[in-house]
Amino acid sequence: MTPSELRGNIRCFYLFKILEGVSFFVPIIVLFWQQNGLSLTQVMLLQSFFSLTMLLLDIPTGYLADAFGRRIVLLWSGVFMTTAIIIYSLGHSFVAFLGAEILWGVGLSLISGADVAILYDTLTELGEESSFAAVWGRATFYYGISLMVTQFLGGFIGAYEYRWTLYACLPFMLLVFPITFSLREPQRHHKVRPKIADLLSALGYLMSHQKLRWIILYAGVTYGFFQAALWLYQPYFKLTGLSVVYFGAVFAVFQGLTALVGKYAHKVEKRLGQPLSLLMLVFLTGTGYLLMANFLFRFSFLFIVLPQIARGFHKVIISDYINKHARLDIRATILSTQSMVGRLVYAAIIPVAGWIADTYSLVRALALLGFTALIVGSALFLVLRYKNIV
Repeated sequence: MTPSELRGNIRCFYLFKILEGVSFFVPIIVLFWQQNGLSLTQVMLLQSFFSLTMLLLDIPTGYLADAFGRRIVLLWSGVFMTTAIIIYSLGHSFVAFLGAEILWGVGLSLISGADVAILYDTLTELGEESSFAAVWGRATFYYGISLMVTQFLGGFIGAYEYRWTLYACLPFMLLVFPITFSLREPQRHHKVRPKIADLLSALGYLMSHQKLRWIILYAGVTYGFFQAALWLYQPYFKLTGLSVVYFGAVFAVFQGLTALVGKYAHKVEKRLGQPLSLLMLVFLTGTGYLLMANFLFRFSFLFIVLPQIARGFHKVIISDYINKHARLDIRATILSTQSMVGRLVYAAIIPVAGWIADTYSLVRALALLGFTALIVGSALFLVLRYKNIV
């Protein structure tokens, strides 16, 4: 394979990440579900099943990419995600949307790991693996811009008709196929053939490493809580009187803010130190929800900025802390475990939050989430301090 063909992989990768970020429907999807007769409890159940799908497939799909090639796995991700969008575009029931969510989860699981692997293998083949961080950062930037632009436009499209935000995604989903076909499978370095014994060894190491265990648990709980209200934001916007046409702009600002916080998180963490940085995740999330619950006016959606700051800060500092303690040969497995714990906590919390919103009120659900986040998160933080983990 010639160097020019391999460099074509990098261009295709950028385009792939741009298409992955196309999400016109995100700012109004909860309103779309409600328009089709779903309660908030059912909305949260959809997200629980989606999260559990990702949780179950995180490691197996990584194995498929290693065993059969990253290009074919990325191609199949496009098949699953395009099918999911088609079902969503035509669906009108909880069962149809559940099927689409599961397919969407399978598609995203197939992307996870395979995209980074094909990029790293390409750069290794070119002898430029030292530039990985820069190339990956650029791809992440393009992905973030795609999220911001399409979600901003999604608010305007949704103001006309919710379902059109799904139709608008279809042409972009179809473009995934020619781009994926254009990728070239590089010679794979550090080939992996995962075995059950290796996984058991990694889990054994994790169970014997007290710092990793508690940091992963704390990371999972904080992730579960700052993500839990995501699907309550749109009904909350409606409750405050914000016009649907502005939903996309608000979501675009949130995406931009999260990206900006992530960019400078390491500098903030250096000033605050590890203990305060970890405690801040709990404080920002819980306080944001309590403010949303207790102050209801047209601009009270601005309180959501606090959990969004926690979201941007979380990924950077938690990954850094885990990488400092994880063993080199099982680093990916440890990071996958952290992701799985977070998804499990999230999947357990959100149906309860949806049920409270349906049975009592949206405001009460937010208040309970905020109060619980502060109590549970603070208790875990005290355990970390008591055990001299932070």
